[in-house]
Amino acid sequence: MGEKGATKQAERRENADRGEYAENCTIVTCANALGNAIPPMILFKGQWIKPTFSDGLPPGSQVRMAPKGSMTTSLFIEWLHHFSNFIQPPVLLIFDGAASHLDISIVDAAEPLGIHLLCLPSNTTHELQPLDKSVFRFFEHYWDEELLRYWDKYPDRKMNKERFSEVFTPVWSRCMTMANITHGFRATGIYPFDKNVIPEHAYGPSVPMQQNHTQNGPEGNDENSSDSDDDVPLAVLQRQLTKHVTPLKKNTFRRFL
Repeated sequence: MGEKGATKQAERRENADRGEYAENCTIVTCANALGNAIPPMILFKGQWIKPTFSDGLPPGSQVRMAPKGSMTTSLFIEWLHHFSNFIQPPVLLIFDGAASHLDISIVDAAEPLGIHLLCLPSNTTHELQPLDKSVFRFFEHYWDEELLRYWDKYPDRKMNKERFSEVFTPVWSRCMTMANITHGFRATGIYPFDKNVIPEHAYGPSVPMQQNHTQNGPEGNDENSSDSDDDVPLAVLQRQLTKHVTPLKKNTFRRFL
């Protein structure tokens, strides 16, 4: 399962020319390791929904309104029921640790639906989230492309919720392909299972690019001193810094795969 914000830079550029402001919305997506995706749920910002908001969206899509156009716990529970219409339980649902996903009410809702929940560890979705690895990497490029095509075709029309599908639906078709989805699962080592697919540097601690030291005496304050970290090659600086930091063990990260 993954979420993607649909407001992109191309829309902001076009809106700047027209004196308008872009509005965020969230695309809730989910796909399995065989390359099949369920219809998305679109979260628009606002309170009132119109039937026309769903016109032209991929078949089976759901539209919901959210105060900020982003996921909430109650909407996540609604999405679980939407998800349950396309599965044969029991299933394992892998998702990120956004605050809206972490509530006991979600567990209570998922259990009777035959949905087992697995939350990815913090700061690992760039390596372990299949949709981040593949599908969402193409989303921004295709969104910009389709939005600019829309403006060329309808230069006098602004983008709104009722016309959203004219840009989103072609992007969805181009991104959510079986090849893209299966590549994401393969690149994260989830399926086929491969614990060695994550690069070694992903297990290491964060290393600052530059570290300033305060030393006594005029030499320590000399910006041109040869002892300054600015003059130390990055590889040497990294070795010096990691001497004082205990790296994460591989099993600490891989046990979640």
